[in-house]
Amino acid sequence: MTWRELRYRLFSWRKFPPIKPSDDPIDVVIPVVAKDLGTLPLCIEGVRRQVQHPIENIYLVAPDDERVKQFCREQGLVYVEETTVLGFGPKALNLGDRSGWLFQQFIKLSGGVGTCRHYLCIDADHVLIRPHVFLSAAGETVFYMSYECHQPYYDNILRLIPELKLADLSYVAHKMLFSKAHLEALHRRLEQGGEKAWWEVVLESYDRTQGSGFSEFELYGNFVQKKLLRPWLQKRLPNKKMADYETLRRRYSGGRASLTFPQYMRQNQ
Repeated sequence: MTWRELRYRLFSWRKFPPIKPSDDPIDVVIPVVAKDLGTLPLCIEGVRRQVQHPIENIYLVAPDDERVKQFCREQGLVYVEETTVLGFGPKALNLGDRSGWLFQQFIKLSGGVGTCRHYLCIDADHVLIRPHVFLSAAGETVFYMSYECHQPYYDNILRLIPELKLADLSYVAHKMLFSKAHLEALHRRLEQGGEKAWWEVVLESYDRTQGSGFSEFELYGNFVQKKLLRPWLQKRLPNKKMADYETLRRRYSGGRASLTFPQYMRQNQ
């Protein structure tokens, strides 16, 4: 067990007081591609049943793909063609097979989707199985912390904002509530009055020798100061363990708050 895992275990054993949720409506924004449609119905059901805030709309940001559009029509979701958010698509980043990976992070950080002041981003393979609060009645963002640790993420943050104090645990927990006001402040800090857009600054700071050299969750979570922290209580599962939502909730919600069916476990089955 690493020190980080021990730190997380001690953190997750703490007894936390309940959080009174804000009654402000939020949007939900999920960047997807067609291969996400296998887990997406579970993700959507988890959002609808477990997010403790009024949801204005759920947006799927995706390439021009009829399968995604049809899913939106069937589920009552709002489809957003991905190139309309920032004015360009993944290929413009010129990072080969990592272009789409970084582009969806830029979508999350853009503040360019939805009408609410806050929006929840959640990965399409992530399923909430217990109630989640993301914004307290006092206006504090609730971040769910994990024991994940990838040093290039932190190296990148300190190149972007050298004075930022980094948390002991990780903000990479597959979901995060973004405030458009906080994002505007983050964009201004990254741009610092220069001629480059915030996303260009991030792209310039990206270490191309690293397969994964940037984390939107780590950057934003560490940047926001007024917040509450909670353990993510997540479990990874292979696709062969997938079942209907109610079965998953009954089977795992005693000790877990969320489930993830990661792509690498699907590939290695």
